Amino acid sequence: MESVECSSCHQKFSDATLLSLHQEYESCLTSNIEYVDYTCPICNKIFYDPLVLEIHVNEEHDQSSVHTTSDSLYAQELARREQMSSQYKQYKQDVASAISYEDLPEDDDAQIARLLQDEENAQSFEEFQNRYGGSTRTFSERARWNLDKIFKKNLISQDKYNEYKNKLDEMIANPYERAESRSTGLIPILSRLPLGNLLNRGLCRPGCDHMSSTWLDQGWACGYKNFQMLLSSLRLDSQYSTHLFGQQVANQEIPSVSHLQRLIEQAWAAGFDSAGREQLNRQLVNSTKWIGPTEVMACLANLNIKTELLDFYQPKTNDKQTAYRYLFEWIRDYFQQANRNNAIHPLYLQHEGHSRTIVGYEQFRAGHIRLLIFDPSTPKADINKFCDNPNDKAHVFRRSLQSFQKPVYQILVVRGLLRPDEREAAKQVRSTRVPFPNS
Repeated sequence: MESVECSSCHQKFSDATLLSLHQEYESCLTSNIEYVDYTCPICNKIFYDPLVLEIHVNEEHDQSSVHTTSDSLYAQELARREQMSSQYKQYKQDVASAISYEDLPEDDDAQIARLLQDEENAQSFEEFQNRYGGSTRTFSERARWNLDKIFKKNLISQDKYNEYKNKLDEMIANPYERAESRSTGLIPILSRLPLGNLLNRGLCRPGCDHMSSTWLDQGWACGYKNFQMLLSSLRLDSQYSTHLFGQQVANQEIPSVSHLQRLIEQAWAAGFDSAGREQLNRQLVNSTKWIGPTEVMACLANLNIKTELLDFYQPKTNDKQTAYRYLFEWIRDYFQQANRNNAIHPLYLQHEGHSRTIVGYEQFRAGHIRLLIFDPSTPKADINKFCDNPNDKAHVFRRSLQSFQKPVYQILVVRGLLRPDEREAAKQVRSTRVPFPNS
């Protein structure tokens, strides 16, 4: 087969698809890295580390302003990630190869630094592969790598490391999600927060739990974690619980990541989302391939649960900071249905590189809206801090309009049960574009 060559870096690829992905997601032009600074939105002081900025705000400014800083910091972090992405350099290193520092001279700091950068690049490239079903690292291999990493950082003891290592395969195969990932009872706490200068607040059903990524699945499983959050809400709704758990409703444990992989493969075998099945090379079990809303749609449809996937594109406007106002208004209107229907479930939110779960909104008296979002990347330790001090720590869930800067966002909505005559059509996964206002 004749190879194709990138005109910028002259790297060769086996087909045009790989070349187009390389050109879209990898920067192959050499450039000096420019560091992004972080500006305090209250006093405009400049910092070069987001954690230092957060400490500065907590110590120097009133706690009531922390949520504003969180929103601003998140927007700045998005800008930093975009810049890093544009400066990402193509490299030829095989991601499966191990990088050893033991053979290097102790004083060769520059060479060690280069190898560390290669290791970071390799991890980024693996994430790129995960997105398109090309990763060869298994669930077990990645978990062992993560375990070694946290042990080397002294985050766990030798005894705990040995314990986890000996029962790693058993932990992965467990059909139920581990308690270390799960935080319960958060929606009622959010509902009791004082309104202050808010006009109103809307939330999903109180049973929705937060699922944090842990060392067992960190770095690739955000789609599964958001699926688990959605299931935690559906399991307590009698309309859906028997379809999800059969007649054994009393045992409504949340399926683990490995069990969800099996359920998605069962949906594929039943004919749902054949295109997605091919894209992921017909195999998910024991892999670290990313999933998105289409895999969730296929899995739920196989269980006779109807969903709708909506596309929200960024309008062409000079004010990019408020371009997605129509998305926020749609989300507000969705959660306001709770006044008439007590079965409002969370929304699965997908955008380039990550997915999250929308559990509600808050609208200020001035009119603007912010979202309440469960993010799998939020550590359980931060969730526990919120539970201990919710008034000061609610910023961990709050996201403003200014933090939404991606070209397109997708929202997955649960829409009831599939009728028998709808099941065949549901095998073809489709999305619907939401029109801009007044268009």
